Amino acid sequence: MILPVYNGGKYLKLSVESVLKQDFHQFEFLITDDCSTDGSWEYLQTLDDERIKLFRNKNNKGLFFNLNQMVRDSSSTLIKLWAQDDIMYPFCLGSFVHFHRDHPEVGFSYSARDIIDEDGRVVKPFTYDKTPTIVSTEKHAEISFEYGSIAGNIANVCITRDALNKVGLYNEMMKISADFDMQVRIARYFPVGFLRKPLIQLRDHDKQLSRNAALYIYHVKEDLEIYKYLMGYVNPSLQKKGQRLLRKQKLMFHYTLMLQALFRGQTKLAKEYYELLSAFDSFPLLSLHFIKSRLKRLMNSHGNN
Repeated sequence: MILPVYNGGKYLKLSVESVLKQDFHQFEFLITDDCSTDGSWEYLQTLDDERIKLFRNKNNKGLFFNLNQMVRDSSSTLIKLWAQDDIMYPFCLGSFVHFHRDHPEVGFSYSARDIIDEDGRVVKPFTYDKTPTIVSTEKHAEISFEYGSIAGNIANVCITRDALNKVGLYNEMMKISADFDMQVRIARYFPVGFLRKPLIQLRDHDKQLSRNAALYIYHVKEDLEIYKYLMGYVNPSLQKKGQRLLRKQKLMFHYTLMLQALFRGQTKLAKEYYELLSAFDSFPLLSLHFIKSRLKRLMNSHGNN
């Protein structure tokens, strides 16, 4: 278990307690505080459990540096990632351990999750997902092209030491998408596991890193870099399918971000989006796809009225 902490606030105590109350007890729990200023470090120092190994940085290092450092410091063959906002169901860790014992070929696994709001209310319970229990390299690539990160978060992910030894650690040069990058690198060499039962409650709130609009440009830049790498190891037919899937959804979202920046008068930012998209795909073709998608949405809207 590894938990990076930075100003965990009111959710940190619930998050940590949910780990310590697991019905599977044999684990090490590494926690690194990244120079919190809100009392998180003081709270962490009150914890009295022999499974906890507590660290604190002298300077703020960022999420992926801290994950890498704890991976290095951990002695476990399974690395369960965790987040300061979320809550584990009591059977979470045991479920991951048993899954990897039954499927030693898997490089990383992820679980279903229930979505909770700021007050801990379940606002989006898990619904059936047809993703197979064992996801092949090809299937993972297809899902990634259409949706991005298959897990969608780090809190519902467990990585094997063998996979990390094969592909290396997180790319600390990335600000947003290093978890997606890691998944794509692992899935090149190992199948991916999916535990269909919800094992965590994932908290949805407006202070999450992924919802910081100022960082969207990094999200686009890093995702496109990851997709180039993914295109490099799938077969030609899957490359073509992947390009179609990207034009249908992910690239349209990126195109929208470009237009929003332009309409706000952020011409330098809009140009940066344009250059990234143009380097990745045909910009006239993307523009045509964008117009078609908006016309289709408009026609559907009129048809429903």
